Amino acid sequence: MVDVVHEDIQLLAVIQRLNIRLGFREKTVREVCDEHDVDLNFFLQLCNSYHDKEYLPAEQFQQFPVEWIIKYLRNAHRCYIDHRIPRIEQQIVTLEKENTGNVQNMELLLNFFREYIREFSGHIDREETDVFPYILSLDKSLQQQDVSQEFVDHFDDYSIDKYLEDHNLIEEKLFDLKNILLKYLPPPVDDCKYNNLLFDLFRLESDLMDHADLEEKVLFPRVRNMEIDMKQLQNRN
Repeated sequence: MVDVVHEDIQLLAVIQRLNIRLGFREKTVREVCDEHDVDLNFFLQLCNSYHDKEYLPAEQFQQFPVEWIIKYLRNAHRCYIDHRIPRIEQQIVTLEKENTGNVQNMELLLNFFREYIREFSGHIDREETDVFPYILSLDKSLQQQDVSQEFVDHFDDYSIDKYLEDHNLIEEKLFDLKNILLKYLPPPVDDCKYNNLLFDLFRLESDLMDHADLEEKVLFPRVRNMEIDMKQLQNRN
């Protein structure tokens, strides 16, 4: 497992979101996955798709329980909301305090990012409170081959495409923010801190694009097929 991290340090994000703790010693990938009750093939597919941006085996991901994918996405949400985004916000606050000759521009930058946080948090909240519960309830009904009352009460008129109508590409705002930093703001007092902020923004943007690919190319197409199966089940009943 240590070799996996040495190959691509960014894979630590995948490892953390599968609730795998560090301290691998000389254990193999299989041994670590078994120890943490993580399916080996699921782990490998996630790592390969995260490491190689051209690799996203949607058909292979269809073999895994949908709750595994949602659990992984939820853990990613917590990482973004609890750690990644607050750290970037604090970096901007620090730069604002230190760049006394450029206060107005730094205030605009901070306000821009806080507006992004508001939109991003709303996006996450909707997935957590509406989309993921809908998918899990849909999956439960199909597994039991019975349209549960819970599903009828809460989701009978819902569909994944209704959600996707408002599924904004929130990565675009990060791209705008990077351009503001690279093109328009005067040089900062501390180049190292400024560059660290840019590095974190680039990493967050890349991570969010991988996250969106897993949703839009794997999870949501699968949900469409599940919705077809659900309609057939309802017609039989």
